[in-house]
Amino acid sequence: MESLTIQLRPVFDWLLWASIQGSMLIVLIVLIQIILRGKLGIRWHYLLWVLLLIRLAAPWLPQSKISIFNLLPKSIQQGRIIEVFSEPQNARGMGFYLYAESEDAQKSEGNSKSVLTKFIRISPVLWLLGVAALAVYVAAGNLHLWWLVTRERPLTDQKVLDLLEDCKSEMGIRTILGVVITDKVKSPALFGFVRPRLLLPAGIIETLSLKELRHVFLHELAHLKRHDIYLGYLSSLLQTLHWFNPLIWLAFYRIRTDRELACDALVLAQTHSSESKDYGRTIVILLERFSHPRHLPAMAGISETKSQLKRRIKMITEFKKTSRSRWAGAMLLLAVLACVVLTNAYIAKADFVFGEPTNLGPTVNSSAFDGGPIISADGLELYFNSTRPGGSGSFDIWVTNRETIQDPWGEPVNLGPTINSSYMDANNGISADGLSLFLFSDRPGGSGSLDIWVITRANISESWGEPMNLGPTVNSSANDGGPFISADGLSLFIESDRPGGYGGNDIYVSTRATTDDPWGEPVNLGPRVNSSVWDWYPSLSADGLSLFFTSLRSGGLGGDDIWVTTRATTNDPWREPVNLGPAVNSSSAETCPNISADDSTFSFHSNRAGGSGNSDLWQVKILPVVDFNADGFVDSVDVCMMLDFWHTDEPLYDIAPMPFGDGIVDTKDLVLLAEHLTITMDDPNLP
Repeated sequence: MESLTIQLRPVFDWLLWASIQGSMLIVLIVLIQIILRGKLGIRWHYLLWVLLLIRLAAPWLPQSKISIFNLLPKSIQQGRIIEVFSEPQNARGMGFYLYAESEDAQKSEGNSKSVLTKFIRISPVLWLLGVAALAVYVAAGNLHLWWLVTRERPLTDQKVLDLLEDCKSEMGIRTILGVVITDKVKSPALFGFVRPRLLLPAGIIETLSLKELRHVFLHELAHLKRHDIYLGYLSSLLQTLHWFNPLIWLAFYRIRTDRELACDALVLAQTHSSESKDYGRTIVILLERFSHPRHLPAMAGISETKSQLKRRIKMITEFKKTSRSRWAGAMLLLAVLACVVLTNAYIAKADFVFGEPTNLGPTVNSSAFDGGPIISADGLELYFNSTRPGGSGSFDIWVTNRETIQDPWGEPVNLGPTINSSYMDANNGISADGLSLFLFSDRPGGSGSLDIWVITRANISESWGEPMNLGPTVNSSANDGGPFISADGLSLFIESDRPGGYGGNDIYVSTRATTDDPWGEPVNLGPRVNSSVWDWYPSLSADGLSLFFTSLRSGGLGGDDIWVTTRATTNDPWREPVNLGPAVNSSSAETCPNISADDSTFSFHSNRAGGSGNSDLWQVKILPVVDFNADGFVDSVDVCMMLDFWHTDEPLYDIAPMPFGDGIVDTKDLVLLAEHLTITMDDPNLP
C-alpha cells in the first residue's frame, strides 16, 4: 500500500493542482455568465466552458505573470499539495513560530493531525479506487447501449430519411448518419464515436409531425457539427479523474445544459426567424412526452430536465443573431480570459550561474587520458581514471588528496594491483561516508563484458579491500557501467546497453530498502531521460533532486554534452532533461559530470583546448544569483527582500543548499547570501 501511495503521489498532486485551478475557473465563469447574462450570447456562454475543458486537460501550459493562478500559494503552484498538508508544521520549517502549549493540548492536537495526515497520505489510493469504479460504470453503460443498438435494424422509412438528408444539406453536413428506432432510449440522441447513429425512441415517428421531426434532426445535426460527442468523451474522462471535486460535477451539469442551448442557438441561426416559436413547441412536446436522455459520453440529446425548460424557451423566443459589435466584444473577452486562465502561475526560481571552467593543472592531469572525476563528500579525495604510465592496465583508478578544501590537489597515487587489474578499471561513484567505491571493469569473474564492482574499507584512514562483483541481479550479460550511489546509499544509478532500452546506452537505477539489503533489479529511467542515442555516466546531487549525465542527443553543443534532469521530490518523476549550455559544454566532448556534496563545485572531463593531454579533469564553480533586485549590488536591500519571505517557500530566495534550495527560506539561505554581500558603511539602507 505504501509503495503504491508513493507512486501515485505525483499523479494525484497534479490532479489536485488541476482541480484547484478548475475550481477557480468555474467560479470565474459563473460570475461572468451572471454579470453578462443579457449581453453575452448563449454560444459564448458555452465557449467559456471550453476554456475549463482545456484547462483541466492541458496542465503543462506556459507560465505568465498575469495568470490568475498567481493568487495561489507558491507551494501549491509547485504541485506539492500532499506534502504541504501531510507533513507536520515544524517539518516544513515553521516550528520557529510555534508558541509553547500545554502537554495535553499538544497531545490532543497531535492526535487529530495524525488522523488527518494518515488520511491525506492514503488519499492517492482512495482517488484511484474512485476513478476505477466510475470508469467501469461509465464504460459498462456505453458498451451495453452500443451492444443493444448495433442489434437494432436501421430505419427504412424513405420519407423520414429524405427529410434527414434535407436537414444535413441545410446544416452543411456530409457525414453518413444511420437512424435507429429503439425502445432503449427515451429521447432522441446522437450516439457513437467513429460512425454516429441517430437514436429515436419508439413511437416518435408516429407522435411527431414531419415539421417537428425536422427540428429534432436539425438539433442533433447541430451536435454533430459542433463535435459535441468528442467533447462529451473528454468531459466524461475529466469528470472521472476529478470525481472528488463537487464543483467539477456542478460545472459539467452546467456544461450539458448550456450545450443544449448552444445547439438551439445554432439551429435558430440556420433557420428562418419565423420558425423559432415552432421550434420551441417541439422542445416542449419532447419534454412532455419523452423523458430526458441518459448522461453517457457517447450521447448528445435534444432535451435535458424540465427545470431548464423556462430558460430554454426564453432563449428560443428572444433569440437574435449576434451583431458584429457583440461578436467582436465576446471574442475580445474570450481572448483576454484565455490569457489569464490558460497560463500557469509564474514561479520565480532561485537561479545560479556557472563560473569559468578551470583545468586542474599538470599536477593532476597528464599527457594521457584522465577522466571520471569523483570527489568524496568531505571534499578531500578526488578519484579518477587514467591511462597514464605507472598503472596496471589500459584504465586504472587513481586518487589525489588535499588537507583542506582550500588547498590544491596533491600528486595522484595509483590504487594499486589489489584494485586495478590488467583489464579496464574505472570508477564513477563513492558513498557519502567514503567507505564504498563503485567501479566498472571487464576483468574476469563478471556476468558480461563490463560489470559493476565495489570496493570497501573499514574507515577512511585504511586501505581499500578487494573488488566484489555486485552479481547477476545488478549486472547483465551486456555492458554495465558508470555506477553512482546516492547520498543515502539506497539508489544505485548505472548505464547499460542491455536489451529493453531506448538507445545505445540507457540509464537505470537499482534500489534497496536499507544499506544492509541487497540491490534490486535495475529499472530503466524511461524515455523522458533516455533517448534513442547514448545516455551514460549518471551523477546525482546530494539531495537526490538533480541527475546529471552525458548524452549524444540532439540539442547539444558538441558530440558529448552534459545534461541535467530534475524532480520536485525523490518520489516525483524526472523532468525533461536540459543541456547545461556553453558555460560547461563546448564543441569538444564533455563527459562524466560530478557535483560536489555541498553543491558548490561541478567537475567533468573534457578534451577541449587548454588541457595537458588527451582528456583532462576540469572544474567549474556554481555561483548563486543573490542580487534579487538586479541593481548590480548584493546589499541590505537584498537581505530585506529575503527577510520579507522568511520561513516561507518562496523559490526566488530559497538559494541554499545550492543549487536548487530545500523548499524553505531560512538561516541557510541567509548565511549563503551573507557570503556574497557587498555592503559598505555608507549604505543608506543600514540603520
